[in-house]
Amino acid sequence: MIDKKETAAHAIASAPGDLPMPALQERHALQATQFRHDNMIEPSAPKPDQPVTVTAISGALVNVRRAEVWYTTDGRLPDVSSPKVEMTLAEVDWTPETSYLNRWQATLPPQPAGSIVRYRIAGYSHPERDTPVRFAHDGSGFWYRLGEAGLTNFAYCVADEPHTLPDWMADAVIYQIFLDRFRPDGTDFPSDLPPQARHGGTLRGVIAALPYLVDLGVNCLWLSPVGPSESYHRYDQTDFFAVDPDLGDLDVMRELVATAHQLGMRLILDFVPSHASWKMPEFVAAQEDRTAPTAPWFVFDEWPDRYRCFLGMVPFLVSLDGTDPGLRQFLIDSGRFWLVDVGFDGLRLDHAIGQGMDFWVAFSTALKTAKPDVALFGEVTDTPDMLRRYHGRLPGVLDFSLAQILRMSFGSGEWGVTELSGALRAHLHYLQVGPGRVTFFENHDMNRFLFVANGDVRRLKMAALCLLTLPFPPVLYYGTEIGLTQTADKDAGGFGGDHVIRSDMPWDPALWDHDLRTFFQRAIALRHRLPVMRRGRWETLLVDEARQLLGYALLLDGAAVHVVFNFSREIRQLQREDSGQGEILLSTDPQNGWISQGDGAALTLMPLSGLVLGVMSP
Repeated sequence: MIDKKETAAHAIASAPGDLPMPALQERHALQATQFRHDNMIEPSAPKPDQPVTVTAISGALVNVRRAEVWYTTDGRLPDVSSPKVEMTLAEVDWTPETSYLNRWQATLPPQPAGSIVRYRIAGYSHPERDTPVRFAHDGSGFWYRLGEAGLTNFAYCVADEPHTLPDWMADAVIYQIFLDRFRPDGTDFPSDLPPQARHGGTLRGVIAALPYLVDLGVNCLWLSPVGPSESYHRYDQTDFFAVDPDLGDLDVMRELVATAHQLGMRLILDFVPSHASWKMPEFVAAQEDRTAPTAPWFVFDEWPDRYRCFLGMVPFLVSLDGTDPGLRQFLIDSGRFWLVDVGFDGLRLDHAIGQGMDFWVAFSTALKTAKPDVALFGEVTDTPDMLRRYHGRLPGVLDFSLAQILRMSFGSGEWGVTELSGALRAHLHYLQVGPGRVTFFENHDMNRFLFVANGDVRRLKMAALCLLTLPFPPVLYYGTEIGLTQTADKDAGGFGGDHVIRSDMPWDPALWDHDLRTFFQRAIALRHRLPVMRRGRWETLLVDEARQLLGYALLLDGAAVHVVFNFSREIRQLQREDSGQGEILLSTDPQNGWISQGDGAALTLMPLSGLVLGVMSP
């Protein structure tokens, strides 16, 4: 019998382009007929004194009888003249979906700090022939569907310390602003506008909202894309160095950056390096002239009208070919412009699975050189094992797996404390060796959390308490703090219903849930006040399935906080020895508290509630 909890784990979509279970099964099964690398190296972020083991997989029915790694350290793309290391058949695996799989391995020599190693993996059909019959390709994301027509170039960086998120990100509470729907120049949006129309949010509107955001307590703003485009969402930009006139201009953008910095806020720009508008001049030129300088920026199956696009199904979002040196330099120059010239502190990298590791190593290295404390994190909508492989190649990723865990438990309630604690413990341990992580429980591509929770604000408070007591920079989606929700599932009418999760932000306080906003203010303030909540070590304290109680601790330099949740619909009590002795620092329900009980005291938790206790560790 199929476990409903198991199937439910895959029921909540995380983003456009995420990998549902059928796609993951297809990706795994296709190993039987492919020669794949999938960015498997060990160690994942090599240091100068470490050799690197490279692994590739070939299906037993694929005619690869010998393999070798071609590599360079001088920036050139590897070719037949490059240094080579012979691979050995290290293991033969078997699975029901693939039958036998050959595991090839080679060890590349150590390189000095700062080296970028670019490599390809050549496969030969005969042990003694010198002409490869195929090159191992990348099977991560959706690239497995393209085979060798996709990505066959790989890279890693050698460093004393791996590229990761800057230290300031540990103290950040990030507020995600969807610009068109956040705030117009005044306080009121026009009424009765079509859902796909521009509703009129502007950069001056964000400037006007800065006092509100300071009062809320957030200290980092993530702005949706700003470039000129045809759409309201602006993920289809025509110019990577300009501001859409409906938002403002570069002068207003610089004013926003400067004003936010004066208030102690950092800014992150939603940067779109994997696709652009079909009206982008460089693409129009490539369609008009197949020898145009920008023609190699795009992949034409049949010039001029059949070309690679987002998910292979959105022609107005033209894919950008990051393997082309000219396009790569263009994107690096654009990133440097927004970070250095305009002053953004970081980039959220849209649809990061749309580019390969060879691109990301070059991109992140160049931008960290230009701005050493830059925050770079990708929208990597892939499995946890694929996320780990970004370690040392891309500084950070958005943690979609954690978002799903929080939505399945605190949101829909399909998971109880046993499933939640087990998933949290395993996930946090598994990604210890991985890139930096940015956490969230909803965003502009997902049904709003309050909608998933069927409007139950108690569940939203519990999820926020959990998110803000995990040692990773959290993201709050605009309007969540005042109870913004939606009336219908975003997918109820088929693909393209994202407008329902991008409602206009109401600026009339009479429309706000003030109790909820106050809770967010207090939770954010507590996180700012206590380093243990931002940088502590997480460990499980209590899992009581019968009473649906969960507790965990954060520990740092002798300080500790305990976080306790009651997932049941009954009032529960915990003895002092079970919960830890301490002051209640924050609670989702004002009726939670200590009560005298004989010679001691018990902690009372109302149904669907949680709290934070400040305790001294032993």
